[in-house]
Amino acid sequence: MQVVLDSLPNQIITNTQWRRDLSRFDEGVGAPRNIQNGRGFRVAYIDQMANNFQMTFAQFDSAEYAMAHYLRMKDIREGIEEENSIEDFPQPHVLGRGLYGSVALFAVDEFFLEVLMERAPGTSANPTVSIARKALAVLNAARE
Repeated sequence: MQVVLDSLPNQIITNTQWRRDLSRFDEGVGAPRNIQNGRGFRVAYIDQMANNFQMTFAQFDSAEYAMAHYLRMKDIREGIEEENSIEDFPQPHVLGRGLYGSVALFAVDEFFLEVLMERAPGTSANPTVSIARKALAVLNAARE
């Protein structure tokens, strides 16, 4: 997980420029409390309009634990999901959009990834898919 954390960029460019929000968590990294049978971290980014998102990466002791966590998180997001809707994304995955933001969830072997976009509707184009692609690329590069 340290390799993933070290690989995360300080800036991400989509339709806007996002920078790591080092003020959101101590030293810019949060520890999710709901990770059992594994370890993980959460990082936040913010843009110039004060929109923000966070990414959660976790590595579990087994693929079964990662899948169980994915299913728990999917149930929490129930009602806003498009499951397995993008062919080149790892399967399974969920993309969801609601009134106050959007989410992308992935289970990849023993890894879990969540991109949670916290934004007011209509303030900017939704970059969740683009950011999810970047997060998956960081995860895949760290696994090699």
